[in-house]
Amino acid sequence: MASDKAKKEEKAATQYSLFFIQRFKGKVLFNVPMSEYTSFRIGGNADVMAFPQDEGDLKDILSFAEAKDFPVYILGAGTNLLVRDGGIRGIVINICEGFKEISWQEETRATVGAGVKLSELLNACKEKGLSGLEFSAGIPGTVGGAVIMNAGAFGGEMKDVVEGVEVLGRKGKKGFIPAVELGFSYRKTEVPKGSVVIRAHMLFTKSTPEAVGERVKETAGKRKGTARIAYPNAGSIFKNPEGLFAGRLIEEAGFKGAVSGDAQVSEVHANYIVNTGAARAKDVLALMALIRDKVYSLKGVVLEPEIKVIGED
Repeated sequence: MASDKAKKEEKAATQYSLFFIQRFKGKVLFNVPMSEYTSFRIGGNADVMAFPQDEGDLKDILSFAEAKDFPVYILGAGTNLLVRDGGIRGIVINICEGFKEISWQEETRATVGAGVKLSELLNACKEKGLSGLEFSAGIPGTVGGAVIMNAGAFGGEMKDVVEGVEVLGRKGKKGFIPAVELGFSYRKTEVPKGSVVIRAHMLFTKSTPEAVGERVKETAGKRKGTARIAYPNAGSIFKNPEGLFAGRLIEEAGFKGAVSGDAQVSEVHANYIVNTGAARAKDVLALMALIRDKVYSLKGVVLEPEIKVIGED
């Protein structure tokens, strides 16, 4: 006899299927290995992954999930993410196949879809001779994800070029949040809970293609160390404490090259943990815990994760 939990899961799967068959225009996948959708190549299965094609699709799925009390997670390129080994219950909304438009207004303003790759936007800015995004050279991921985490490097951050964001909130209600209300801080943005960023309104500075290209080249040169990291990873694992570098603290604590299963602290940059084969989330989390404890013991510094950790054990 099926357990109550199995019956509940079967009923939820049926509800998912009926909704997507009847209304959804985009692609839908069931029982999806999250290892295929994160740069870490780690993670258990998600119940459902949906790829909305437009605002109508996204609005419908948000309303459906709220009505059924299904949890929702918004996924971009999966580059700053660790999914636990038990996977994700609910609906993963993957924005990478929709919301990919770049609409230019005037000379220096653009409305950019959340699914646009940051590298694609940077290339467009370089061609137009628009400055402000050069710091992002080499940062993977989408514009939506970059805004949510206020991505930055070498003195520049997304907050420097974002004027505001368009969001879909509860029951698919659309709104606009100006930058002054987004609470930009180090690797964080205060987007209201339940709201999905669908577009960013951005302002750049007029320059020349040659000057922007030169600054992009300089930024890429500064990144050449981490560019040598060959194994799958999620970028910087810990935030830099104020006035310090997490990588240096980790290296001084003796963790460069340390392993747990197939997870390894990179021998190139100590603030990167890499997947050398078939690492599991528990391996990465074990290394992170050891690093935090040792750095605090030796330096009195509490390291905060920069990556997002989601899902079930």
